Amino acid sequence: MRHSLKETISTSQGIALYVGAVLGSGILILPGMTGGIAGPNALIAWIIMVLLSIPLAYTFAFLSIDYPSSGGVATFAHKAFGYYAGALVGWFFFIAGSVGQIIVSLTGGTYIAFSFGLPHPIAYLVAFILLIISVTSNYFGLKTSGKLQLLIAVLTLLILLAAILLALPSVDYKNLEWSLEPSTFPSIAQSIMLIFWSFFGWEAISSLAPEFKQPRKRNILLSTLGAIIIVGILYAGVAFAVIGTHSYSMDSNNIHEAMNHAALSEVVRKGIGTNGSWITAIVAFVICLGTMNAFIASMSRLGYSLAQNNFAPSYLRKINKKHSTPARAVLIVGGIAGGGLLTSYVFNIGLEQLVLIPNSLGMATYIVGAAAGIKLIKHLIGKIFALIACMLCLISYVFIGAFLIIPISVGGCCLFYIWRKKRKSEKEFQNF
Repeated sequence: MRHSLKETISTSQGIALYVGAVLGSGILILPGMTGGIAGPNALIAWIIMVLLSIPLAYTFAFLSIDYPSSGGVATFAHKAFGYYAGALVGWFFFIAGSVGQIIVSLTGGTYIAFSFGLPHPIAYLVAFILLIISVTSNYFGLKTSGKLQLLIAVLTLLILLAAILLALPSVDYKNLEWSLEPSTFPSIAQSIMLIFWSFFGWEAISSLAPEFKQPRKRNILLSTLGAIIIVGILYAGVAFAVIGTHSYSMDSNNIHEAMNHAALSEVVRKGIGTNGSWITAIVAFVICLGTMNAFIASMSRLGYSLAQNNFAPSYLRKINKKHSTPARAVLIVGGIAGGGLLTSYVFNIGLEQLVLIPNSLGMATYIVGAAAGIKLIKHLIGKIFALIACMLCLISYVFIGAFLIIPISVGGCCLFYIWRKKRKSEKEFQNF
C-alpha cells in the first residue's frame, strides 16, 4: 500500500485534511453542555484538552513517519502488541463510530427543534430522518464525494468563525471569571471527559501518511502543527463565545438543556437575531447529514474489513453486488444508531451520557495507540510525546467512571469471538 498510493499531499493540503478530520459535530453541542456543567470553569477544560492534543497529535505524526500505512492506529497496535491488539482497536472504533451516529443525528435534530421553537420530541424525529437518509444513501451506494465533504468542512469552519465574531460585541467579561478551587475539580473533569468527543480525529494523519509528498517527515510534522493551532484557536474561541455571552444554562429542565445542546444557535441569535438562529440550525443540519454519511460509509467498511479478517461475524462480509456496498454492515451500523436513538428517547438518556460511550472507547484506542508509540517510535522526541500522551490519557481515563465497563465489555466480546472462531476452525481441521 505504501508504494501503490501516489504522494500528492502537500503541507497546506495536509493541514486542510487534518483540520477537516478533527472538526465535527461535537463542537456544535459541547461548548453549551460543558458550560451547563462547569460554568466559566469549562474554559479551563477546553484549554486542557487543547494542550493534551499536542502530545497526542504528535504521537500519531511520528508513528506515521516511521510506519506510513493506510491501516492507521490498528496497524500500529498490531505491530506493537500483536494480532489481538489490532482486533481490539478495530472493534473499539466500530462500536464508537456506530454509537457516535446517535449523537450526530441528535445534534442536528436538537438544533432544528431549539432554533424553530419546536417541542423536544421533534429533535428525535429529525434525528431519525437524518439516520434514515444516511443509511439509505449508503445502502444504495450513493457515495459522498470529496468535494461535498470539503463543503461540509468549510461550513463547519464558517459556522464556528461566525459564532466567535458575532459573540464579541455581546461578551460580558464577568461571565468569564473562573476559579480553581477543589470544589470545582469534579465539574472540570466531567467536562474534559465530554470534550474528548470534539477532539477525535488526531489519528487521521496515520491513514494519510503514505500519500504525503517528500520530504514526508517535514510535511507531516508541519501539517500536524498547523492543525493543532487552527483547531485549538477555533475550539477555544467557540468556548469563549458561548461562555462569554452566557449562551447556556445550569438549570436542568428540557428548555435549558435544549439551549445547551444548541448553544451556537443561541450565540448567533444574540448577535443578529432569530433569522441568524434559523440559518445556523439549517447549516448544522447539513453538517450533521454530511458527517453521518461519511461515518456510516467508513464504519460499514470497517465492519466488512473486520469480518474479512475473521475478527467479526461473517454476516458482515455480505456485499450488495448491484450497488457494490457492504449492505449488511451498513444496516448493522444503522441498527445500532437507530436502537440507541429509540432507547435514548424512551428512557430519557441525555447527550451528556451518550457522549461518554464512544468517548470511553475512543480514549481506550488512544491509550493503545500512545503505548504503541512508546514501543515503536524511533525518534526520542516522538517517544517522549507518546509517553506524555499515554500518561495523560490514563490519568483522564480514571474520570470516565462507570463507563469503563464499555471498553471492557467490547474487548471481552471481541476476544471471546476470536477465541471461539479459532477453536471452531481447529475442530473443523481435526475432523477433516
